[in-house]
Amino acid sequence: MEIPLNEGFPVAPISRLGIREAATHVRRVLALPDGKIDMPKLLDRLTEYGIHYDVFDDRGAPVPREVEACWVPEERTIYVRDSVYEQMCTGGRRAVFTLGHELGHAVLAHRRTMNRQRVADMPIYCNSEWQANRFAAEFTMPIDAIVAKQLHSPGEISDFFGVSAAAADVRIKDLNRKGEIGKKP
Repeated sequence: MEIPLNEGFPVAPISRLGIREAATHVRRVLALPDGKIDMPKLLDRLTEYGIHYDVFDDRGAPVPREVEACWVPEERTIYVRDSVYEQMCTGGRRAVFTLGHELGHAVLAHRRTMNRQRVADMPIYCNSEWQANRFAAEFTMPIDAIVAKQLHSPGEISDFFGVSAAAADVRIKDLNRKGEIGKKP
């Protein structure tokens, strides 16, 4: 049985805090600024750390149409659909989170293995897609900068970090729900 793309596959458990620490560490090692990440430049720099990228053609892609990018651990390569890469180079905000998500798979050492556990039976913190999404949120919109810059709305977060309004909205709702930031008065 093939696992649907958006459901993920079982991986070693990592807590929200563990993922936050990993994302913070990567930002520190790469000396990234508090705000927007220059994703094309970042992809080029990742080769220094053994993570490569390749852009594939929309028309002849070997993956389903809905796949914008993917991490292939055996090749240590992030594959990026050419339309997504073009968006990333021209300031497309959705592409920022997409690349952060794939980097999350790389940093968190996700490897697909043969596992009989059904996705529905696994705890969320053992789900590869949940972990990669958490990493992308922490990496592209770090809580320390959100607090320091007093970013209280999805629009402020979107503008400051150069991410999509949808990603910023999910991030601020999550941080508020967990009580990690105060709600705007």
